[in-house]
Amino acid sequence: MKVIDSYLKLSDDKIQRHNISVSVKEDGIVSLVSINGFSNSKLNGDFSAGIDIEINNVCEIFSDYSVGIFWAEPYFSQDFCSVPDATQELVYKKNNGKFGVIIPVVSENFKCVLVGKDKNVVTAKLYSWYEHLCECKGLAFVWAEGEDPYHLLEQCFTVASKALGNRCNTRKNRRYPEIFEYLGWCSWDALQIRVNEKDILRKCDEFTEKNIPVKWVILDDMWGDVRDFYGTEYKTREEMFNVMHAAKLYSKEADIKRFPNGLKTCVSKIKDKGYKVGMWHPTTGYWMGIDPDGDLYKECKGLLIQTDSGRYIHDYKRDKSYMYYNLIHDFYKECDVDFVKIDNQSMMSRLYKGLAPIGKLAREYHDGMEASVGQHFDNNVINCMGMASEDMWSRGVSAISRCSPDFLPESAQWFVKNTIRCAYNSAVCGQLYYCDWDMWWSDDGQAVKNSILKAISGGPVYISDELDRSTRDVIMPLVLDDGRILRCDRPAMPSVDCLTEAPTKSGKIFKLQNVCSDSGVIAVFNFNENEAVGTVSPKDIYGISGEEFAVYEHFSRTYSIVKYSEYIPLELKPNEYKLYIIVPIKDGFAPIGRVDKFISPKTIKYVCGEHIELYEKGEYAFIKDGRLHIKYSE
Repeated sequence: MKVIDSYLKLSDDKIQRHNISVSVKEDGIVSLVSINGFSNSKLNGDFSAGIDIEINNVCEIFSDYSVGIFWAEPYFSQDFCSVPDATQELVYKKNNGKFGVIIPVVSENFKCVLVGKDKNVVTAKLYSWYEHLCECKGLAFVWAEGEDPYHLLEQCFTVASKALGNRCNTRKNRRYPEIFEYLGWCSWDALQIRVNEKDILRKCDEFTEKNIPVKWVILDDMWGDVRDFYGTEYKTREEMFNVMHAAKLYSKEADIKRFPNGLKTCVSKIKDKGYKVGMWHPTTGYWMGIDPDGDLYKECKGLLIQTDSGRYIHDYKRDKSYMYYNLIHDFYKECDVDFVKIDNQSMMSRLYKGLAPIGKLAREYHDGMEASVGQHFDNNVINCMGMASEDMWSRGVSAISRCSPDFLPESAQWFVKNTIRCAYNSAVCGQLYYCDWDMWWSDDGQAVKNSILKAISGGPVYISDELDRSTRDVIMPLVLDDGRILRCDRPAMPSVDCLTEAPTKSGKIFKLQNVCSDSGVIAVFNFNENEAVGTVSPKDIYGISGEEFAVYEHFSRTYSIVKYSEYIPLELKPNEYKLYIIVPIKDGFAPIGRVDKFISPKTIKYVCGEHIELYEKGEYAFIKDGRLHIKYSE
C-alpha cells in the first residue's frame, strides 16, 4: 500500500493539499493508518479529509457498502474504479493469491469510508458532520495483507478495537444471550401493522397444538398507542409503509383498540401460556417521533429535541439518552417484558447531523441506550436497522445485530439476494457481533432453504408464520424438542474461494461455512442461471483442524472420507442445494449426530471412545473404519 495524496476540504469548498500528515503504525500483521491535519479555517461537516491509496496487482474485490442509511450489502469488482461510495469494509485478492483487508473505523470525532478513484487507487474519506472542528485527527482505518482473509479480518478488528480504547468489543468478547438460544416467533410478517392481542394468543395456542417448541415472541411494529392510525386504509406493501412511517407515539401504552386491557395484561396472558416476551420499539418513539400532544411527550419533554424535519426524538447526549430509554424500559419491565428489539438505529445522519461530531454522537447515543438495556434486560436485545459503521463501532456490550433488510415471504429473488447480503455482511460485521439473519416463514416456497440458512447462521432463529400456517416438519430440524436451537459457534461466512466473486455470476457453487465444536458445516447453493460447478473440502471451513475427515451430506445421507486438503467435486442445477457435515476422524471414528437435524454435531452431549451420548433420543449416525453406521438411541 502506498499513500499517493492527502488533503483537507475547507468550508469554502477549496481543497487544501498540505499541512496534513499520515502516520502508519504496525501491530503484528496489521497497519493502523491515522490522519493528522490542522487548519485555522472551519472544516466542512460532510467531508473533512481524505487519503488516496495506491494498491497494485489486485484482481478481485469485495466491498461491503452502506445502502441508504440503515443497511449494507456486498459489491464485487475487478479493480477499484467502481468501489461504491460509503464502503465500510473492503477485501481484495491479488494476482499472487494473497488477500488484503481494509477496515475503516469511526474514531473519536470522525467516520471513515472508502470509495474507488482509479484502477489502482481507493480513497479513504473522513468526515465529522460537524463544522466547528479546526483539526482533523484520529485513526482512519486498519489494513493488512496475507494468505488467509479471515485471519486478516479477525486481526484487523481486534487491533482496531484496541486502538479505539476497547469501547467496541469484538464478537468473542460479547456474551450471547441465553434467551436467544431458543426458537422464537415475531408478529411482523404474520400480522404486520394489524398486530393485536387476540391473534397473538391464537398463534401461541397454535404452537402448543402443533407441538412446535417456540419459547419467546416479539410484539413487533404498530402495537403502540398511535392516535392517527385508524381510518387509514392501504392495499399494497408500499402504502402500508406510508401509514407506518407517518405514525407518532402518543403514550407508552399499547393501542387500546387492539390491546383492550393494556400491554401488561397481554404480556401476562402470553407468559401464562409458557412464552417469554420481547417488545419492539424504534429509537424515535415511532417513525415520525413522539406526538407533541401526547402523554409521553409530557413525561419526557426535557429529554427531547426537535429535528429539522419537525419530529420530536430523544436527545443524543448520554444522560438524556439513558433517561429516555430508562423511562420506556421501566414501563416494559413493569409489564414483565424479558427483552427488546430496538429498531431505526442508523438514523443519526438524518436526524442528529450537525449537533456534534459523528464519533461523539454515536458513542453517547449508544451508551445511554445500552445502559438502560443492561439495567432492565441484562443486555437481551436485538439491534436492528443499525448497520451504519457509526453504530457498529459504538455499541460496547450488546451481542446481536440484524444484518439484512426485512424478510419478504414467497419470493425466490429475495431469497437469493438476502442470502448473499447476510453472508457477506456477516463476514465483516460478524467480527463484532452475532448476526441476526431475520425472521422467516416455515411454509412458503423457500421454507426449507431458509431453514438451512437460519440453522447455519450462528444467530437467533425465529419464524413469523401467519395464523394456522406453521409447519412443524420444516422447523424441527433446527431445534431440540425443548426449543433449544442447534446453533453454530459463530456467524456463517462465505468460504474463502467464494469471498471475492459475485455468487450469481461466477458460474460456481456458493458455499457458506461455519463451525460447531470441532466439526464444520457447509451449506451449498447454486445462485447462477445455469448449472454450477465447484468443490467441497474441509479446508473450506475457517477454524477446523485435523488430518482426515468424514464428509456427510444431510439430505442424501451419503458420505466420503477425505484428507484436509482433498476435495469432493460437485455440480448443482439452478436452485439446487446441499448441506454437508464435516467431522474429524480420530482413531477411525467420527460422530455425525442426529440425522434428522441440520446441525447434527450439536445433538451430541458427549463422546467417550466410540460411545455417543445424545441430548435427546433419535436416529443418529457415525463413521467407523471407513463405513457409515446409523443407529437409534433410546
